[in-house]
Amino acid sequence: MRIESNGYQGNCGHQWFCSLDKGASWRGPFTFGNLSDHPELADTEFTSRTAYLVSSSRECLVFLSVRKKAGEKLGEMQLSATDKVFLARTTDAGKSFEFVSWIVSFKDPYRAVMPAPVRISRDKLLAAIRRRNLRKDIHDDACWIDCYESMDNGQNWAFISRVCETGIGNGNPPAMIRLADGRLGCVYADRSRLLLLAKYSKDEGKTWGEEQVLREDFRSRNGDRVDSGYPRLFQRPDGKLVTVYFWCTPERPESHIEATIFSAPV
Repeated sequence: MRIESNGYQGNCGHQWFCSLDKGASWRGPFTFGNLSDHPELADTEFTSRTAYLVSSSRECLVFLSVRKKAGEKLGEMQLSATDKVFLARTTDAGKSFEFVSWIVSFKDPYRAVMPAPVRISRDKLLAAIRRRNLRKDIHDDACWIDCYESMDNGQNWAFISRVCETGIGNGNPPAMIRLADGRLGCVYADRSRLLLLAKYSKDEGKTWGEEQVLREDFRSRNGDRVDSGYPRLFQRPDGKLVTVYFWCTPERPESHIEATIFSAPV
């Protein structure tokens, strides 16, 4: 599945595509039906990336985000920069979608976008979310990743932990999966330290262990000299982990996609 949103790298708006042959060919675009007409999404525009959990041949949970349209205000913040994450569901194989719940609502004062969801059980879900301070009364430009939990298959959500810091300059999104041994693994980039890192949780996201450094050779000559990361994470049948991300090196200082194969610490 590939989800588009408004205003990102040539995207045409809130629509989605799907592939049944590992990306060799694609079907779509398809719409989200009347989802944007839901009262909770009034006066917003989609800023979603691709994040979903397939439940069956007809049901899929889709983790999306919106922000208020430019020009409106919430306290001291410009809503044009305050993405918030919500959950939607289709039960008819994508013909229609319904709003389920906010994971992070507009009552929260910080940016929340690009969730990485994991299903733990029939009812328990987790989502790691990219966060950023955009409050005008706080000037530290802090960026981090939070973990949220639902115990009722997405109807309600609660914050459970701060996974890590991701540095200045807009931070970085998480890539989170459940490992074969039951632990959670989360990969991200730190733009202040110019590192690609991983962390692990033994208690389903409540606490996180020490950092594992995956890359530390970042060198860029792009316009944004710290822009990096945006990883995806997978586990191979042999237990090795694979993360795919964009990076710059002294030998290849323009942004390009690379992969790192590694093992989680015992």
